[in-house]
Amino acid sequence: MTREGLSDLLHAAEHSLTLRGQLKNCSNGQELIDLAKDYGFPVKLCDLQNEAESQQIEDWFRKSRISPIRK
Repeated sequence: MTREGLSDLLHAAEHSLTLRGQLKNCSNGQELIDLAKDYGFPVKLCDLQNEAESQQIEDWFRKSRISPIRK
């Protein structure tokens, strides 16, 4: 499983008010994984952990970006 399953779940949540409400009610990662499986998205705990780590790396690169020198 890659980030695709998690990305697909988030895309579906953008288009479903019901799914969004259910995601908001998840109090931990396991509840989110169970909900994703109920909707047919094969999300695993490592996907959630990898997503958090990837987001931290992306944030670091964005903050550490050096602007080009303009002449």
